[in-house]
Amino acid sequence: MIYIGIDNGVTGGIAAISPAVGVGIICMCPMPIQKTRKGNEIDIRSVWVFLEDELLISHNIEKVTVIIEEPAGSKSACAASSMAGSFHSLRAMCELKGLRHLRITPHAWQKPMLSAAKGETKPAALTKARSLWPAENWLATTKCKKPHEGMIDAALIAEYGRIKQL
Repeated sequence: MIYIGIDNGVTGGIAAISPAVGVGIICMCPMPIQKTRKGNEIDIRSVWVFLEDELLISHNIEKVTVIIEEPAGSKSACAASSMAGSFHSLRAMCELKGLRHLRITPHAWQKPMLSAAKGETKPAALTKARSLWPAENWLATTKCKKPHEGMIDAALIAEYGRIKQL
């Protein structure tokens, strides 16, 4: 089984991990986005192309589980609307392409994976990810200097799925 974690939203990420302990991350990327007249939104076609090119050509689709983080507690109505739209687009893609998918709340995966106080989940996620995959640099591109939080969360969501054998 290949586990694909998706940190939902325009600043999110996608990560796929192997079911074998210690094998590590197969592939990951920041969430593909496209510009619209109202700002950015996820580019669902590019999400599918990434998954197809990186995973589905070489793996049986029946051995893939996608775990999508549900929207939760946004700071604004605009952000909440964007997250909900992204979430439903990702769900629709999985349904239409026949991918097994599960939805998970941030609290459901963060509580068992991270030991962090409220508001401290991002630093705790980076620490956990670095302990699990020390060879990863978590940069979205070679020009980046700061680890990509969406890719980190996506990898941890996938790891949660692997541990729980979802």
